[in-house]
Amino acid sequence: MADVTLRHVYKVYDGGVRAVNDFDLEIKDKEFVVFVGPSGCGKSTTLRMIAGLEEITAGQLYIDGQLMNEVEPKNRDIAMVFQSYALYPHMTVYDNMAFGLKLRHTPREEIDRRVRAAAEILEISELLTRKPKALSGGQRQRVALGRTIVRDPKVFLLDEPLSNLDAKLRVSMRSEITKLHEKLETTFIYVTHDQTEAMTMGNRIVVMKDGFIQQADTPITLFEDPCNLFVATFLGSPQMNIIDAELFMDGKNLKAKLNGLDNMVVTFPDIKAKQLANKKYIGQKVLLGIRPEHVRPNEGDLKAFIEVVEHLGDESILYCKMENRKDPFIIKIPFNSKIHANEEINVAFNMDHIYMFDADTHKAIMGIPHEDEIPVRINNNLMQVGEQEVALEKTFTNHLLDSAFDNDIRLAIKPDYVSLTKPVKENEFEIGLANNVIKLGEQELIVDQNHLARLYDKVFEEKMVMTIKGHDISLAKVDDAYLLKAVTKEVTIKDGLMNASFILKGLEQPLLAKGITAQDIKEGEEVDIYVPMEAIDVHPEEKLALALKGKFEFVEQKTDYQAVYFSLKGVEGYFAIKVANGEKVELGKEVELYLPYQRIKLYDQDHNKINSREVVYSNDGIATVKTVNGMMKINVGGVTLTYPNNKNYADGQYEITFKQDKLMPIFSNKMLKNNDKLSNPEMEAPNKIKVSAYDEDVLGDKLLIYVQIPGCGLYASLVVPNNFSVYKMPKFEMYVPSDAFTLKAIK
Repeated sequence: MADVTLRHVYKVYDGGVRAVNDFDLEIKDKEFVVFVGPSGCGKSTTLRMIAGLEEITAGQLYIDGQLMNEVEPKNRDIAMVFQSYALYPHMTVYDNMAFGLKLRHTPREEIDRRVRAAAEILEISELLTRKPKALSGGQRQRVALGRTIVRDPKVFLLDEPLSNLDAKLRVSMRSEITKLHEKLETTFIYVTHDQTEAMTMGNRIVVMKDGFIQQADTPITLFEDPCNLFVATFLGSPQMNIIDAELFMDGKNLKAKLNGLDNMVVTFPDIKAKQLANKKYIGQKVLLGIRPEHVRPNEGDLKAFIEVVEHLGDESILYCKMENRKDPFIIKIPFNSKIHANEEINVAFNMDHIYMFDADTHKAIMGIPHEDEIPVRINNNLMQVGEQEVALEKTFTNHLLDSAFDNDIRLAIKPDYVSLTKPVKENEFEIGLANNVIKLGEQELIVDQNHLARLYDKVFEEKMVMTIKGHDISLAKVDDAYLLKAVTKEVTIKDGLMNASFILKGLEQPLLAKGITAQDIKEGEEVDIYVPMEAIDVHPEEKLALALKGKFEFVEQKTDYQAVYFSLKGVEGYFAIKVANGEKVELGKEVELYLPYQRIKLYDQDHNKINSREVVYSNDGIATVKTVNGMMKINVGGVTLTYPNNKNYADGQYEITFKQDKLMPIFSNKMLKNNDKLSNPEMEAPNKIKVSAYDEDVLGDKLLIYVQIPGCGLYASLVVPNNFSVYKMPKFEMYVPSDAFTLKAIK
């Protein structure tokens, strides 16, 4: 049992081909997550990176909190089921299932116990003496699953395991794998191109295209609230109808003209009209989406001509022609033998289930957005959001590009990440300090003088917090430790080690213990917890989230959640978040919205990202200037750059700062030959520097690269066109035009 975290994972092959781009996902313990998408979208590559069968080009992979990038596949405690069963034909079912355990030198008695237990779970006990040639496809697939079950892994990886089975057997095995997940209570990651498998099996689905995550959510949320046109048309059978439309206002009513025809008009309900992302779309051409099951025949005043009818027993599918439309318009209804082809009918749309997409970007523009976007402006460490001005943490501003400051930009964040409660770090608690006493909830800790001396330089801030290392606490008495009274909330034990959560008196946030020596305790039991002095750190509070004031305006009930819409003073439109079903929402009330800094994206006017996952460096260095015959020679890190001295710089030492977006990469002839998208800059003079790159961050049309420039500190951060990857070109030259730097005299 384990959680799996992928942080900004990339896979880049030779030639700079990006198979997986900025894959960022957290998979919870015991979750069943499905990766789905068309061929070539990167789903199997991502699974193989988790397994260790593909090297991760950039980013981090954590399994159960442990970094796995450099860990061998055999040591990751995962098990994988492949598309081909890969059974040894000369071995019996028993020996196939036992083979991996024998290689690990597991005792014979333990092998027998595990194999027979797995066979019983899979209902193949009577097949243990057979060889693969005597098994059906479904039985072979169960043996392949059994081979993974006996390993008792933390994570199961399944790569299209049902694709070789016939349709009937696939349906049967779908339910078998789902039941297996429920029995084993282990993390499952499943890859498929079949949307039906994805919708019926996964707790969450990750939809991928071209190496990017398009959307990750529950099956019903993906169906009800697709974030873009691709997700909307990929899920659902038959797929969603997409119609050219133009929005306009008729008095106070929002309406849409379909297919460019004045006689084909639909009217939006008020609650839908409120959810339009931006008023700029009124008067513009957009794409309107309606699922076939949300079209009602023999109602309304829209005209459709039935060309083909498919009666499928319990339902009928109508393929219709509409005026000014090339693609067939599809209607799905309960079985109706009275409807025939070659008939004209009236149809009406269920406008509560209408979708709208931007005609250019294909992003959803009605309903709860994939990302909330609001205009902001940053000056130094202050962000202006409408009428609100909020201070930013330095840990956030350190990740901003120069173009993020003093410009009109947009802040974006997924509604899932916004919270109505203040986020806190794991095992970090607010405390009170007085003399040598720490007040933690209802408990007081008397601080040892030696420990107090170590904390002395930290305890004069207004707001202080205490962090407790969960691996170091103990339920047995230890020396030099603080005693805390607590109530046990949850306990799991494996291999003599225990993970547990405890509630301390006077606090709601749990204290988490990980990998400590197991004790015989039960949920709800009062316990004494001993925290060694070295397991405690006291420090000023670091805010994890940007806090904005918002006012509840209206709510739309969804299947999995409530979509709650807020107004922000001075900001046009609404800011939407997801709130759990059952949670009370008071319309008209003003509350604080917490936007985690790690989840915030900032975009410029061209929709290029202008904050990075890495710290952005200042590109500063020391240079020597000497003028010869009117030409200024700048020596930085042993490299000489030559320019006309138009600004009459005196000879001497200067602080040189390279501008983030002015240096240009120079490509080798081989790269230019292999990639027709690349070209070299026209150079006024051969002012070039050699750089070594260590990382990159895709910003959109631009690429942020981290390189070593001679004489410029540790690393420099440069913005270049997104037409190559430094992962496959780690060393190269860059052209430095005369406007690519500034010089400041050192006094």
